Amino acid sequence: MLAWRLFLTVVKRRLAYRGDLLLAALDEVLRGLLAWTMLEVYASRTPDLAGWDRPQLLFILGFSLVPISLFHAFCGNLYQLSSHYLIGGHFDRVLLRPYPTFLQVCLDRIAIEDLSGTILGLTLMVVAALQIPGFAWDPLHLGFLAVMLASAFGVVVAVFMAFAATGFWFEDRVGMVPPVYNLMEFGRWPNSIYHPILKFLITCIIPFSFVAFYPASLFVGGGEWWPALATPLVALGALALAGACWQRGVARYSSSGT
Repeated sequence: MLAWRLFLTVVKRRLAYRGDLLLAALDEVLRGLLAWTMLEVYASRTPDLAGWDRPQLLFILGFSLVPISLFHAFCGNLYQLSSHYLIGGHFDRVLLRPYPTFLQVCLDRIAIEDLSGTILGLTLMVVAALQIPGFAWDPLHLGFLAVMLASAFGVVVAVFMAFAATGFWFEDRVGMVPPVYNLMEFGRWPNSIYHPILKFLITCIIPFSFVAFYPASLFVGGGEWWPALATPLVALGALALAGACWQRGVARYSSSGT
């Protein structure tokens, strides 16, 4: 109940500046459209990318936009953990409240405008699915798709929770989140096109392949089914590990004195 009230308060605050909200929503959509344009360029030059055709790649792209935009909307405040909360001293205020610190940091800024990326991602998935022969539209498969999208969102949250938590050990205004974010782009493309070392990195170390490629491949065919089905387990394991890192970091936190 407390989280819901805090969520509504932040949403009302964002709705007070509707022009800014609209421009920010447009920015999220433009980023997705740019990724779509780049895919179309690649597809026009290489109709078959390591066995994957344009509709399959478009579905994977649309799938990736959903968990990423959800992360931007509900957990994007992790970008400010090092600079605003730890170095700026605002984490002291967080610790005074009887509520989980991670949720407080996330709910302190809800970017509902970034949900426009979710809408764009779902739209691209539908457009691609209509071009994929045999795509299943029954409730069972659609429910399974929702589970995979939620699991992919869990993986994104876990990765950035863990890297944001490094700020408790290393005082750096930029932090580890922005550099790691750029690696997420690799998760939108078939793993077979990468060098084995890079494939190992985005599968086993920083599991961005489970944000889009692996779970989305279950619905378009052509991928390995066993790592795709492991996506929910990867999400749960990653969240448990990231949560432990976060708690360890909170335990060693000392006030900045500001």
